[in-house]
Amino acid sequence: MNTTELDKARAALDAWLAALNAKDIEALVAVYDPEIVYANAVAPLLQGVDQIKQWFERVLPNIGGTLLYKEETAFIEGAIALLSGVYYFEPPAGVTPAEDDNLTGRVLVAFRRNATGEWKFLFDMDNAPPDVSPALFS
Repeated sequence: MNTTELDKARAALDAWLAALNAKDIEALVAVYDPEIVYANAVAPLLQGVDQIKQWFERVLPNIGGTLLYKEETAFIEGAIALLSGVYYFEPPAGVTPAEDDNLTGRVLVAFRRNATGEWKFLFDMDNAPPDVSPALFS
């Protein structure tokens, strides 16, 4: 496994997480590959930077807290890296989320290395399995 390239893909995911948590839409979409596919558990299938940007422009102002991620597995083959792990939207201090809030889940993301060597976000799919809870993040 080429850990140097895998670390670059991980760094691209870290940049995306930082942009999302900062609510910086331009920095967020800068990490996307032009052919990005977003299969979020609470949104319709979105394809391409423009569709995803429009969706985030609507929902990002209403997202509170901090998105945390813990890697479970990682693979790299040539110009494609797959990262999977668990996530948790940690609510802001003093906020008690509703019981039906979708705050935890598992995610599979794919990154593709472009012609200039940058790793770009290509695919994002998440779900909400019963074995993921905020306790994993304490």
